Amino acid sequence: MRTARRKVARKDRFGTNGFCLFCNYACLESLTTVTRRWLETKGVPAELIDRLLEQHHIHGEAHNPNLTVTLCLNCHREITEGLMREGVSMYPEKNVHKLIALKLRASAVLLESLASSYRDSAGLLEESDEP
Repeated sequence: MRTARRKVARKDRFGTNGFCLFCNYACLESLTTVTRRWLETKGVPAELIDRLLEQHHIHGEAHNPNLTVTLCLNCHREITEGLMREGVSMYPEKNVHKLIALKLRASAVLLESLASSYRDSAGLLEESDEP
């Protein structure tokens, strides 16, 4: 019974076609609503944790809590690091000009990573032996 409830909860959270936007990981059974720290304290191996999916707030949760994409933990970490390097603040911004600039920078980080992922996928298709 609990398994069925968990399955329904995962489908409600991610839909039936949830997957990492960048690396295409799509195992619904690996989806979680708990933190990485909680998983580590329960003895879940790091290599398993790294395959889980999270919702990434494209502009930062403080700036747009409803605009998200599904990413695996690894891709989410890479995007978050990109936001930090770009100087995108995760704190609320009241100045509308700074807020728009922040959202544009955050979008650019995401789109650059997506473009890189698409290039990698195109390369795999071109190298494939199948027609």
